[in-house]
Amino acid sequence: MPTTARVVVLEGDFGVCAIQELELPDPRPHQVVLEIYAAGIEHGQLHQVEEPQDLPVIPGREGTARVLEVGSEVTRCRVDDVVLITPWSADSGREPELPLVEFDDGIETDVAPAGAWGTNLVLDEQFVVPIPNLMDKEGASVLGNTSLLAASAVRTAGVAEGDTVAVFGCAGVGLSTIAAAAAAGAGTIIAVARDGERLEAAGAAGATGTLNLSSAAAVERIGELVPGGVDHLFDCVYEFETASRPGRAPVREGGSAIAVGLPGTDERREEFDALVSAGGYTLPDPPDPDQDVPILLEWMEDGRLPIPGIVTFRCTIEQVNEATALLEAGDVVGQAVMVVEPLR
Repeated sequence: MPTTARVVVLEGDFGVCAIQELELPDPRPHQVVLEIYAAGIEHGQLHQVEEPQDLPVIPGREGTARVLEVGSEVTRCRVDDVVLITPWSADSGREPELPLVEFDDGIETDVAPAGAWGTNLVLDEQFVVPIPNLMDKEGASVLGNTSLLAASAVRTAGVAEGDTVAVFGCAGVGLSTIAAAAAAGAGTIIAVARDGERLEAAGAAGATGTLNLSSAAAVERIGELVPGGVDHLFDCVYEFETASRPGRAPVREGGSAIAVGLPGTDERREEFDALVSAGGYTLPDPPDPDQDVPILLEWMEDGRLPIPGIVTFRCTIEQVNEATALLEAGDVVGQAVMVVEPLR
């Protein structure tokens, strides 16, 4: 039986999110039907909001949900399980099954993973990870991509006990990267941002020092604080096309410089790739949800991943345009989350 869902849709107009009530199809063999608890509103999703769309798009790459129904061949979860929604596949050897959805204007199109900005979702099981029934399921929604990508970046860099780290950009992914580096045992973590509130949050996430400076000035100051350069640099600044970047300048010879981000459109991916090449950066290894999510849950439980300091803004579906405008203006300190009221 089809599932009625209330979802956020990008209809093609610049910067406009509409809300539509749609009928989602029955699950195919490898699909699950989900009831969404909450979904992260990432900076990468703003790329989709800002650019005209050829077809309707349901944004949302991370979230938490309850399983309502499973397809005949689903093995990763069961009905009533609480799951994490992620854009990172746990089964890259199989092409995902995509739901075919008819939108209000009569257009029918496959909905790409994950499409979590709504009350319900039909999703291939390879993009869900069962998790405990946590008290803060809203805050946990950022584990699906924001914190997952940060943990993978720190693992890729090989951050070890006593290492020196610099993190440029202290929004959601930057704060998560600071927390992951602290959990890995880094001895010095220098956070760089042009915002006092974000730097305060960075300190709470594990930064041992903060610099409210431009990238160029921060590079010079880091050279004074850490002669020879830091062991690892993480560039988490999200304005790919405008921001001044540190590049490898603050990093010691043989150290790592990693660009942490997941652009939301093909055009922004090209810009990001150009930035990576010009800055001498490397990219994180793709996250492994089954390996990384249990680690993030452990950090969340013992406070090493301080979700209350990372998720600093919560909104309803009706407030999505307000939320994206605040995020675009830089008025959200950490990560924004959409809290979803079920239709039934």
